Order: sequence, then C-alpha cells, then structure tokens
Amino acid sequence: MDSGGADWRALAHAEQLLDLRRDVEAEQRFRDVLTGDPGSGRALLGLARALNRQDRHAEAEQVVRSALALDPEDAGAHHVLVDVLCDRKDGTGAVTAAESGLRLAPHDFTSHYQYARALLSLRRPRTRDAYEAARRAVEAAPHSPDAHNLVGLCLDALGNHEGAQAAFRNAMALDPQHTLAQNNLAASEMDRGRLGRAAGLLRGAVGSDPQQKQVRDNLDTVLLLLGRRVMWSLFAAAVVLGILLVTGAPWWSRALAGAAYVAVVVVLVRGVVRDLPRGVGSWGRGLFRRAQWQGKYLLALLALLSVAVVVMAFAPYAVAAGAGIVLAGVLRTVGVICVVGWLVMALVNLVRGR
Repeated sequence: MDSGGADWRALAHAEQLLDLRRDVEAEQRFRDVLTGDPGSGRALLGLARALNRQDRHAEAEQVVRSALALDPEDAGAHHVLVDVLCDRKDGTGAVTAAESGLRLAPHDFTSHYQYARALLSLRRPRTRDAYEAARRAVEAAPHSPDAHNLVGLCLDALGNHEGAQAAFRNAMALDPQHTLAQNNLAASEMDRGRLGRAAGLLRGAVGSDPQQKQVRDNLDTVLLLLGRRVMWSLFAAAVVLGILLVTGAPWWSRALAGAAYVAVVVVLVRGVVRDLPRGVGSWGRGLFRRAQWQGKYLLALLALLSVAVVVMAFAPYAVAAGAGIVLAGVLRTVGVICVVGWLVMALVNLVRGR
C-alpha cells in the first residue's frame, strides 16, 4: 500500500506516541508523514486510530476508507474499520468489515477477534457466534490477554458469570495491567454486589490507564451503587425514626438511633471508598453532572433522605415530626412518579418490540 516515500522513522515515532495514548501528538505526526507521502497506508491507518481514540469517529472512518481505496485487500485496514464502526454503533457495517478481514486473513487471530467484536456490537448481538469466534482467537493466540478478555465478555453475555470471571482472570494472569480485563472483572463483581472488590479492581485499572472511558464509567457506577445502598439504609432509618416519633419516644432514643445509624454508614462507606483510586473525592463531586437522569434522581433522593433523617433524629419533636410528614408526602409522590415512569417505559419497549 505504501508508495515507498514515507519517513519510516517518523512513522515509528507516531506509532510510539499512539502506544503511549498521546493521541493528539500522534495525529499530528501521522499528518506530517501524509503531507510528504499521501499514499502511505500505514500512516492513514495510524491517523484513523488516533482520530478514533479522540471520539472523532466520522473522520476516522473517512480516513480508513481512504486507505482501503488504495488497497482493498489490506486485512489490517478492515480490522481498523471494525474498531471505528463498533464505536459508531454501526454493528451491521462492522460485521461486513470483519467478514472481509476474515476472508483476507483467515489464520490471523485478529480477524477472529474483530469478527467476535462486530457480532457483539449488533443491535441484537449474535452472542453465541461471537463466543465461537472469540474461542478461535484464543486458539490462534493463547497468550493474547485481549482474546481471553473477549471470551469473558461473551460468556458474561451468555449468563456464564463464573466462566466470564475465569476468562478475565486468565487475561490478567497474562497481563496484570490489562485495563479492560480489570474493568470487566470489576463490572462482574458489581453485578454480584461486591462493591469493595470492584473498587479494588478499578483502582488498579485507573492506575494502568486513567483515560479509559469504560473504567471511568464503572467508577461512576460504583459510586452510584454505593449511594443506592446508603439510600436504602436511609429509608430504613427514616422508618425507624418515624415509629419512634409516632410512639412519642424520648429525644435521646431518636438521637441514639441516629448516631448508631451514622456509625454504621461510616463503616459501610469507608469499606468501599478506601479501595477506590486516590482523588475519588474530587471525582465524586462531578458525579451529578455526569450521571444520567436515573443517577441524578438517585442523588437527589439521597440528599433529601439524608437531611430528613438528620432532622428526625436530632431536632426537637415538633420539627422532627414536621420533617417526617414532609418526607412521607415526598416519597408518596416519588412512588407515583416511579410507577408511571415504569409503565411508560414498558409501553415504549412493547411498541419497539413490534
């Protein structure tokens, strides 16, 4: 594909920058090479990868297709196109590109790996076929942590969570710093409610690659799941304090219950937070802005319950009783909204299913 005039030293430097995830600098270096040799397929594919990592997927696709126009039989170009189209949520196009790569390089583990990825990216993933392709990738390259990680993703989607965790651990045994395997194992632990273990794995993943979007998203998920646990405990505390208020219990009994609750929550939260990456406090402060509407809803309810429980526990009787009444009214309204929202979403999903 290359016309022969490319600066190989500049190309090697650009690819090194790409390996270091210095994508903006790598982009510029690849562009410099292309200025001198517009027909350098290697530079075009490197540029496409650099653009894709910057979430400039449309530009990346255009560059890859330029490379394919120069050499339609380059399997590596089809492999890069799969990456781009998966990120563009074009599962059908990704499968077509992966099939071309598989036809051109049937013995290359990357061809099977990319085919599995493409099958998983479909609107209705062909998970069983993806698993078979991922297994072939492992057979072709048993020492590839990426291949084992992909097998884990397929097994997880098939409901074999034990097998998925084993595959993720295989990937980490081959590469202890494998960010995606750490991330995916953390996600599996989260699904089982093991937030402490998930936090520890994410700590390692952040240390390996702090810019990995999936890791940052899962870090947010750990914080939101922790918030949900605290919210349910707050709800239980509010019920207990409400009973104490209705029965006319003395102030000291409410204060004692409130203090005991605070102590339990501190132990619960510290057990998870201590395993999270450093700087999680500053990261958490931006959580409300980053969260989807469900997360915002959870955080708002968490704040409301926190204030109400503190007032119900430590305020004088009249103020505490008023807070309890207000909280009950708000929760009743929230419950109605949740039921209506659930019915609307069920109806939308039913219509889409047709």
